[in-house]
Order: sequence, then C-alpha cells, then structure tokens
Amino acid sequence: MNPLAFLGLAVAITLVGSLFLVIGSRKRTPWDSSINAFQKRLDALAPEQDQVIELLDDEPFPGGGRDSAGT
Repeated sequence: MNPLAFLGLAVAITLVGSLFLVIGSRKRTPWDSSINAFQKRLDALAPEQDQVIELLDDEPFPGGGRDSAGT
C-alpha cells in the first residue's frame, strides 16, 4: 500500500470516529422542547389576565372596520 493511500485511510477512519463521537455526545432533547420553549416566550409576552379587555358581541368594533374599494 502506498503512503498516500495509507494516509487517506487514516483520515477516513479519523473522520468516521469523530462523527460517532459528536453524534453520541450531543445533548439529548425531547422532540417537543422547541415547542415548549416557544410557548414559554409567548406566555412571557402575553398581557396579564386583568389587563385583557374583552370585546362583547353587541359592541361595535373600535376601529370601525374597513371597506374595500370594490364594495
């Protein structure tokens, strides 16, 4: 076996071993961890319950709505 082929084989084995080590040592997270993190951020941005103003069905919309040019 010539020296260049031996060096290529050594590099390939090193890369495969490194790949196994990286995959094996990565942090395990549940599949819904990103959903839970997003929900926590959403809850942090939400107004407090006593700050929420509910609009009743018989009250007019405060902005008056919009009319399109075609109607």
